[in-house]
Amino acid sequence: MIKRTCVRNAVAAAFFATSAQLAFAVDEVEPNDSLGSAQQLVVGTDGKMIVQGTIGVTDPTQTAIPDVDFYSFEGFAGNAVTVDIDGGIKPVVTTVRHVDTIIALFRPGATPGTWEIHAQVDNTPSIDEGSEPIGGERDARIDNPPVALPVDGTYIVAVSSSPRFFRNDGSTTNTTVTPPNARFPNGSYTLIVSGVTPPPRVQYVNIDIKPGDKDEVTRLNPKMKRDIPIALLSNAATASGPAFNALDVKVDSITFGRGGEEKSLVRCLKHGWDVNRDGLRDLICLFDVPSAAFDEDDLVGKMKGESANGLRFEAVAKLKVKAPRRKHKEKDHDRDHNRGHNRDHDRDDDD
Repeated sequence: MIKRTCVRNAVAAAFFATSAQLAFAVDEVEPNDSLGSAQQLVVGTDGKMIVQGTIGVTDPTQTAIPDVDFYSFEGFAGNAVTVDIDGGIKPVVTTVRHVDTIIALFRPGATPGTWEIHAQVDNTPSIDEGSEPIGGERDARIDNPPVALPVDGTYIVAVSSSPRFFRNDGSTTNTTVTPPNARFPNGSYTLIVSGVTPPPRVQYVNIDIKPGDKDEVTRLNPKMKRDIPIALLSNAATASGPAFNALDVKVDSITFGRGGEEKSLVRCLKHGWDVNRDGLRDLICLFDVPSAAFDEDDLVGKMKGESANGLRFEAVAKLKVKAPRRKHKEKDHDRDHNRGHNRDHDRDDDD
């Protein structure tokens, strides 16, 4: 369904580019009118997602339409989630439309790619901060108590207007958008989802493949039978990032290879070495090259792992994966064949 209002420009990122990375409001992006086309939201480090959306049209001179909005997010079992609509009902003196919202929270279904209604609310018995003191109970809210998510997976929040309740397949029980049954069918709203486990933060650090190798790009034989050394480099704190102590990482969490998640670690040296002479000790580890699963002509190697404080780290370094030169059996075969042919030819001349 295409709304008759101008679609807002999509906000490119869901976080501020700071270490805090708190969620801030993103705009609704159409089309998002079905479970399958739900707009994906990113959870801020404060566990929140905020969306500025619109059901139908906002201009009171235009005809209302039976619009619905769907938003998806990644949730985890045990998360105590609240879903709150603010600003659907406007101040009494206003020239824009009000919308009497209904919200539904869908949980993952028994079959992959399906969902089931986990909770659904129309009006609320009390008015919370963000809703108007007169009529604000029409701003739907799931928060008393918060909803416990049953499993890890993709959850979907759906928004419609009263009296259009949702079914498990994402359709609504009716398409009523005219009085008297639908008093406030269209208008803008703010959706706030809270209580979701935020994604793990990642610190990007540096590695040195074959420390001491003077070549800018390390050459690597993907089938080599000996281990390859890699230095995980420590760094001091900077204006753009925190310090990183390579000796504090969880050694058994380190992976390295083509995608960065290959379990190729053999062992790490007990004592750190200042590989790049910056005054900080670095961690040197040995990795099994075949287990790193490189393909010929790969250009980078990736490492991932976890620090002692639970912070994830990732690193990328240039390399050139090239298999050793193979003997040209075809040329040898052709040369032997030609020699035999010439001998036969000489024998024919003698006859």
